[in-house]
Amino acid sequence: MRRIVIKDYHNIFIGEYPFHKQLKDEISPILENCYDEMGKKTNVKATMTDWNWGSDIVRVQRLKECILKEVHSNMKWRTFDENDKVTDLIMHDFWGNIYKKGDYTIPHDHLKCDFSFAYFLKTKWYHPPLIFTTSRRKIRPKEGTYIIFPSYLIHHVPKNRFKETRITLVGNMSFDNKDLFSYVK
Repeated sequence: MRRIVIKDYHNIFIGEYPFHKQLKDEISPILENCYDEMGKKTNVKATMTDWNWGSDIVRVQRLKECILKEVHSNMKWRTFDENDKVTDLIMHDFWGNIYKKGDYTIPHDHLKCDFSFAYFLKTKWYHPPLIFTTSRRKIRPKEGTYIIFPSYLIHHVPKNRFKETRITLVGNMSFDNKDLFSYVK
């Protein structure tokens, strides 16, 4: 698995998921026809799934496990609870964003979480990038690539000007000693 660590103002981890083709083949058709659960009332002005999408799909669970493992292997610090026990990261939000022509995401963060990620499931190289707003760091979309970043980083996606659909899977992780709730609820 290719892993790149971008040393910017903050650590951003970029990796490639080795089972991308199988995942894309299984779930892209489902997401292409997905109902917009959020009605464009969140920061994402595109079709969105619910906040716990794909929990019954084995290939989705494997992707989530891979992302959690990647965060664990790249963490340079640990968090301890009141009993000096190392706390664990839990993925508590996972959803799909389906960008059609004209769709975009406004600048935002996921402040009530510790780490967030975006995974490029279906995209073309010329589709809009993920942009970290403050540093202006652009991550060009590439199928099978995931970006893990501290949740406090403000990010956005410019308007999709193309007819082809751009699909990302997105999630949030927090340490298990926190009260878990979705940051936008």
